[in-house]
Amino acid sequence: MRPALPTTPRGRALLAVVVVVVLGLLYLLVSLYIVNTALVAERNEIEERPEDFGLRYEEVEFPPRDWPELTLRGWWMPAEDAKGTVIRVHGLDGTRDSSLGLSKALVDGGYSVLVFDLRGHGESDIAQMGAGIHEQDDLRGAIDYVLTHRGAEPGRILVYGDSFGGAIALMAVIDEPAVIGLFSDSSFTSVSDLMIQEIADRTRAARWSATLLRPGILFVARAAKGLDINEVRPVDSAALYDYALGLVHCSTDERVPLSHLAQIRAQVQEPPHMTIYEGCEHSQGWEDFTDHYEAYLLNYFDERLGL
Repeated sequence: MRPALPTTPRGRALLAVVVVVVLGLLYLLVSLYIVNTALVAERNEIEERPEDFGLRYEEVEFPPRDWPELTLRGWWMPAEDAKGTVIRVHGLDGTRDSSLGLSKALVDGGYSVLVFDLRGHGESDIAQMGAGIHEQDDLRGAIDYVLTHRGAEPGRILVYGDSFGGAIALMAVIDEPAVIGLFSDSSFTSVSDLMIQEIADRTRAARWSATLLRPGILFVARAAKGLDINEVRPVDSAALYDYALGLVHCSTDERVPLSHLAQIRAQVQEPPHMTIYEGCEHSQGWEDFTDHYEAYLLNYFDERLGL
């Protein structure tokens, strides 16, 4: 026998409140699940090492700035009579061995190179990702490391980041006077602009449900994780640089469409060194246009050093 539903106005009102509370709690629990799932990096193994490319290197480790409890791990690849130091920042779910051939081109071009695994990636300590917020401290820790342990000169440090790494670099470097140049490949404008697609890709949520859950995800990320996703806006940081940035993007990028580059370009103060590579996918410019890409990158870094 079915339980009788309340028939009085007060009873129906109470039932409505209970239903709303239960649905609200369920909504928040699903949002929390999505946040927890999306903020875990896929820990890929390191498959290549510098010696595979004939590079001298040292295994290094250092903490993110203001995070002494975490250890980041990387490789230091020195150049003979280095004219500057380049810090590379890999993309989401990437590792320090990403595009090691590009690191070799930088070393051969006279730059010492530091590559490292972001928190929760590769061989760095297990930690929840920070949606591009906490990772800025990873890059700042790398800057501190080359200044204090590798003799890098302030004003002769340059940063290269691709995809997620390029976005991190745009946000982190603006307050680092020791850095003289920044080259960003395939950065997005803001996390919120990519949020629905990335949630669908990284979790079991369908795009329609990710859209429905968006307000809850933003709330839970802020309330439970201390992460204000709306603050992750590399496009706003790009507007603060008083020197020319290096910017590249692929024309057929489906993950971070070319419109993101256009928005960043519209914000910068100084005309950037900018190239659009035709017909390549997300962050594939170096792989598909290797010779031009390496020459373009080295030329930008040399110009920033006044060479």
